[in-house]
Amino acid sequence: MSGSNTAANGRNNSWLDLVRAMAIILVLLRHGERALGHEADFGPLQTISINGWIGVDIFFVLSGYLIASHLLRAGIGTGHFSFGRYLVMRALRIVPAYLAVIGLILFGAFPLYTIDENQLLLRVGYHLLFLQDYLPSNINVVFWSLGVEEKFYLLAPVLIFVVLRCRSTTGKATILASCFLLPVLLRFEAYARVEAPIDYTQFFRVFRSPFHMTVEGLVVGVAIAVVQASGHLRPSGSRGMVILVASTVLLLGWMSSHDFMAEIDMTDAVWQPVAVAIIAGGLTLGAVLLGGTSMPAHRPVNMLARLSYCLYLVHLPLIPTAVAIATSKGMWLFWPIYLALSLGAAVLLHVAIEKPFLLWKDRIATRQTIGAPISAA
Repeated sequence: MSGSNTAANGRNNSWLDLVRAMAIILVLLRHGERALGHEADFGPLQTISINGWIGVDIFFVLSGYLIASHLLRAGIGTGHFSFGRYLVMRALRIVPAYLAVIGLILFGAFPLYTIDENQLLLRVGYHLLFLQDYLPSNINVVFWSLGVEEKFYLLAPVLIFVVLRCRSTTGKATILASCFLLPVLLRFEAYARVEAPIDYTQFFRVFRSPFHMTVEGLVVGVAIAVVQASGHLRPSGSRGMVILVASTVLLLGWMSSHDFMAEIDMTDAVWQPVAVAIIAGGLTLGAVLLGGTSMPAHRPVNMLARLSYCLYLVHLPLIPTAVAIATSKGMWLFWPIYLALSLGAAVLLHVAIEKPFLLWKDRIATRQTIGAPISAA
């Protein structure tokens, strides 16, 4: 496969790395701003930061696209595909760094970051089973999204297989649209049962964290991959740039308008995730169309994207240390300290844990036969 086709199909696409880098920056801003607890309004940047949880939804769309693209290339539904190999590759990508950070937290490796020891064995147990999207994610709150991801990894082959078995375009669209609308209906039903007003804790537990409430973005990513595999989505630098820029401007403009979670009503609980998934899908679609188009200054973007998973895992437990140092030296130092600590810890985790297992994963991938199944869609 040529380099341009490789980039177009999601591998080595610097524009997708740009979207991934945007997602992790938003998450870092979100938790840093919450740690500072500013009550005064410092303008659009602060509002964007407090709404940075949307970065997780961007990750979901990217994950849906990349996993579906991998499954299509791997020939799911044919003799080319090995479900066992697929699961091993997913585990090598996610589990080692995740387990390492759990271990570091349990052994107190993050100064000043403490967790409740009540029923700790039980909590560690369900975290090892990736059930923290349904049960409290109280070892490191960001782990909730990994529970969502792991369940998607298990169900994605079934979804792609069913879509491929449907011969008509209308049938494929109906299946994907049904998967997209299902969490909307479930959230609507859940909202009818709760008593207003809803606080953020209740919103997170009922509407945000559970897998079945959070799949729109994943389905959007799958849909992009399926359309691309069918041959109806070909690289176009001009169209891709327009869609990427327009989606970015729309997203940041919306995020700067107000704190989405200040007051939670039916729009926030039921419909807001739909809009977020669609806009994040626009970012991903634009990046996919730009596949094969060179991007200026791509190296720092590629590096940040490569470290994004490790950054996601380690940044939150480092916040108490950053706050403590900044409190004694001057709170204006919080952001450089917080970001430097997070980046340094992410590099160490990547080099010591993540990278060796990724190399193992790549060796498995090179043994996988990739024929023409990508066109089967």
